[in-house]
Amino acid sequence: MARSSRTGTDPGPRARRAFFDRSAARLARELLGATLTVRSGRVARSVRIVETEAYVRHDPASHAFRGPTRRNRSMFSSPGTLYVYRIHQVVCANLVARRGEAVLVRAGAAVGADPKSASGPGRLCRFLGITREDDGMDTVVGDRVEVRLARELPGPVRTGPRVGIRKAVDRRLRFVLANEPAVSRPRFRRPT
Repeated sequence: MARSSRTGTDPGPRARRAFFDRSAARLARELLGATLTVRSGRVARSVRIVETEAYVRHDPASHAFRGPTRRNRSMFSSPGTLYVYRIHQVVCANLVARRGEAVLVRAGAAVGADPKSASGPGRLCRFLGITREDDGMDTVVGDRVEVRLARELPGPVRTGPRVGIRKAVDRRLRFVLANEPAVSRPRFRRPT
């Protein structure tokens, strides 16, 4: 019944709307160890989520800070919606928590490939085939993208400041699985 946390085999149940409908900080931690799968035709690629960042309500680093816009409208959709945006020639994928809050999926351990193939938000989207066209997709009921929960606790979690932002840099809203090689840089030096 327990799945191997290293191989990503035997993923657990599909995440339901209630799983996503919580604060982004709590969701970011609880997504660790879950499997994110994207299907394109008969091909499916998966990663075991090993690193996340939370973007919470009233967070000046969040795209939702100033309210809904054409670019961020998915952040105000139902919990479990995929919010995809482009930055520096790559796309990044977020999972919507409560209205106006989301979790950036920063890194995953690729299943069935070099585990580091999805280390970093741009590499993760490239490996899974996530594009801007996936923005607004419902991961709870859709066929293309789904999240399956871990059957066992993923192991020790470290927290620290988020990466690549200029505002609210002191908030410890980055969550990583300790001792996981697929975590992106910069890596944490000691448990927190």
